[in-house]
Amino acid sequence: MVKIVDPKNSLLYEEYLNLRWLLLRQPLGGKRGSEIDEIEDASYHRAIVNRDNDIIGVGRIHFTGDLAQIRYMGVKRKHSRKGYGSKLVDALEEIASSHSINKIFLNSRINAIKFYQKNGYIKIKRVNPSFGDIIHYRMEKIL
Repeated sequence: MVKIVDPKNSLLYEEYLNLRWLLLRQPLGGKRGSEIDEIEDASYHRAIVNRDNDIIGVGRIHFTGDLAQIRYMGVKRKHSRKGYGSKLVDALEEIASSHSINKIFLNSRINAIKFYQKNGYIKIKRVNPSFGDIIHYRMEKIL
């Protein structure tokens, strides 16, 4: 049993940021702090928490004009392929919908494209990565 929580408003926030770093930056040689950007406070954060209250997945959404962008998505490897990432995407999409945003984009690592396609996103074009040198594609979804 898992639940989706807002870690920004809890004691889990440091654990949430640490997992973002462990999943998304450390494997690419990023130093601690590279998982944080200048719009953290203007963003909506969600974490997947298991019954032991451990964070097993992370994701964030923010708004750019009339668009929303999902960033910093990741689920611990031993918990992947159980539908948790899709639950997290659903929760982030609900935030966009509640703010009358009907188009979401993200820049997917090449190995996550099938996951996002399964969740209704369309691959648009190759984009430069914001961190590291992994191939990324812009993907979009109309809600």
